[in-house]
Amino acid sequence: MIWISLVAVVFVAGGTWFVAKSVRTRVTVLAAGLLAVGAYWFLGKPDMPDEPLENRIEDLEGLAQRDPESLRVDQVIALAQKRAQANPNDAAPHWIMGKMLEASNNPQGALLAYESALRRDPNNINVVTDLADLRFKMSGQVDPATTQLYQQAFAAQPSNLRIGYLAGIGLWLQGKTTEAEAMWADIN
Repeated sequence: MIWISLVAVVFVAGGTWFVAKSVRTRVTVLAAGLLAVGAYWFLGKPDMPDEPLENRIEDLEGLAQRDPESLRVDQVIALAQKRAQANPNDAAPHWIMGKMLEASNNPQGALLAYESALRRDPNNINVVTDLADLRFKMSGQVDPATTQLYQQAFAAQPSNLRIGYLAGIGLWLQGKTTEAEAMWADIN
């Protein structure tokens, strides 16, 4: 790891020489760069061995089998990404990534993951419902696309009152009051 420090010193010195216009500035930037390299040398971990992703994924899979509750969100996402690469047509890993991203307050990432899962399995009601709910949470509205998702979910789960109600709200907001009333009447 010494060579990394030496390369850093050479780059700092070279960068200082070309960027600075006065000797005082060159000395100041050089001192700051050397101080940063020195701080890393004493406070950092220059002797830390490489940890390839492949080995860390294997460790995470073992941990997932032994103690799945101890996994962090980023670790679950890494495992789901590996499964998505192994099975590109499987919607489940993308759905799991969406759930984890939503839980970690990343709605845009969750939206992309749910849409990716839906492209792989357009009839997966869990994905349809979660995508509709996320779209509703993000915008605060039941727009036409969200209404279609809620309608699809309600058609598969007619006993789910909340989904039927939200699908009806979307229809009502689009001016389709007769359809909305008929949907609400079908709610058991």
